[in-house]
Amino acid sequence: MMVSGAVAPLLARYALDDLHASAGTVGILVGSSSVAAIVMRPLLGRLGDRYGMRPMSTLGALVMALGMLILLVATSVAAGAAGRLVSGVAGGAVNTALTAWVIGLVPLERRGHALGIFGVSIWAGIAIGPQVGQALIALGGYPGLWIGCCGIAIAAALCSTRAHAPQIQVEETRPPRHPIHLLKMIARPGTASLIAWAGEGAVTTFLIVHLEARGLAPSGVTGAVSVYTVFAISVIGARLALARWVDRRGPAPVAALSLLVVGAGLLTLAMAGTFAAGAAGAFLLGLGFAPLYPALALLATERLRPEERGSGVGIFSGFMDAGIATGSILGGVLVGAIGSAGTFAVAAALQLVAAALVVGGGGQRSSRRAGFETSIASTAASETPPS
Repeated sequence: MMVSGAVAPLLARYALDDLHASAGTVGILVGSSSVAAIVMRPLLGRLGDRYGMRPMSTLGALVMALGMLILLVATSVAAGAAGRLVSGVAGGAVNTALTAWVIGLVPLERRGHALGIFGVSIWAGIAIGPQVGQALIALGGYPGLWIGCCGIAIAAALCSTRAHAPQIQVEETRPPRHPIHLLKMIARPGTASLIAWAGEGAVTTFLIVHLEARGLAPSGVTGAVSVYTVFAISVIGARLALARWVDRRGPAPVAALSLLVVGAGLLTLAMAGTFAAGAAGAFLLGLGFAPLYPALALLATERLRPEERGSGVGIFSGFMDAGIATGSILGGVLVGAIGSAGTFAVAAALQLVAAALVVGGGGQRSSRRAGFETSIASTAASETPPS
């Protein structure tokens, strides 16, 4: 995620300055990686279920390095989009494998906590990434950015070879459920995540450009990039403070409240004209996103069989990728039509729809969880937390 954090905030400026893209084609360039991930994630999840999460995450990180090398030699929007497509497939493989990896390490009643803590590593990378990206740009321009991110991706591949992976026991007598059945099980939390991450996609693509147009410098302690960093840091802090909140309060109410806070953050960013206002909006946005991912991921995966986790996570993550792509591509169209402030305001209003979806589909969890906890009561005491 450090690679994503370093690259994503700078892609719009890179496309405009170096590839001579328009606002609409900027959205295509940024969102193309998400389009690739949308198509490939369910297949990648199935491959992870079959061959293991460690090989999937290792190979994905190496392919991400390849995507950075393609961006290094790109001289047109089409070539840049090709690099982003490769990076999207790679990111889909890594994120799907690692999320399923974490879910497989802990029982249901602690998965919200585990996913929250795992999310800290994601947002730490996003928080550090923009500053790393600016430093690499200062050292070697955009070639320095692509080469540096290639090295980071290779380091991620090496890390995945050192981590412990759970052994999944597959019931051979149970026929595999059709992906359409899994899709129906995941549709409500998936659609809510699509709407929420569409807002993030719009922010990731256009926040710096939006704030620069309002008079903020592109870099520096009180610059536009630092507003993005405030967003990521606020997610980390809230994740640590609220790590057990999803398990204690339940994923559906936590997700609904989080979506409302995300909407408030987007609306604040839409009106921001100073660093203080931008930082306040970024803080609210981070506070909302902090428990949102573990809550929605738990709603999406709690009924999945162990041998379906990779496939289920792939489908759920595909909704998130669709959201990011929508926020980037459709966001580019809206920015051209109504401006960046209007685009952020529209994304804020849509969070109300996402909250209604979560509340409408979250009432069955208590009975499912009670049955699950009864079945594991005799073995839960022997479980040890993951290292």
